[in-house]
Amino acid sequence: MESGISEKEQLRKKIKTRLSTVSAEEFRLQGASVAALLRSSPIWSRYGSIFLFLSMNREIDTQAILEAALKEGKKVFAPKVNAQSLTFCRILSAEGPWRKGPFGLREPASDESEAAAFPALILTPALAFDREGNRLGRGAAYYDRLFAELDKDKREYFALGLCMDFQLVNSVPVEVHDKKMHGILTGTGLYIN
Repeated sequence: MESGISEKEQLRKKIKTRLSTVSAEEFRLQGASVAALLRSSPIWSRYGSIFLFLSMNREIDTQAILEAALKEGKKVFAPKVNAQSLTFCRILSAEGPWRKGPFGLREPASDESEAAAFPALILTPALAFDREGNRLGRGAAYYDRLFAELDKDKREYFALGLCMDFQLVNSVPVEVHDKKMHGILTGTGLYIN
């Protein structure tokens, strides 16, 4: 381990470096692959509500999932960053309208929100996952706080980590507040815990 750099920070640095070498086309191709794998799994038919992150640069493309979910009449919710939390807003069209939020993230332009419907499938981003369901986020803990709140409110959900193949690593360092995913989905496989 580099002096003064935590195991988590080292892994973040390594994955960010690898992500910087991936073409936009590869992000799109693996995004189409995860959409096809997800739609053919029993998880897809089990949930009528989907919480879906809107992919940013250097992240697996979620557009194919967004379009399929809307086409099939699922309720789709996308996050907006509000201070230290995420608010999920209903998406009615794959074309938006969108706005640029904090960190340059694409998010719903409307401030109107509809109560999210549960049970829900929550597609979760990260820099890395392992097959045990451990997740390495970007360090702001937005999703950890979201899951803690949902657990406190006894909401029923299935947390599915979504990533490029190489973002599935042997081991992710964890802390007590880190929420394990129920499953991980990459361009080549679905792993349920």
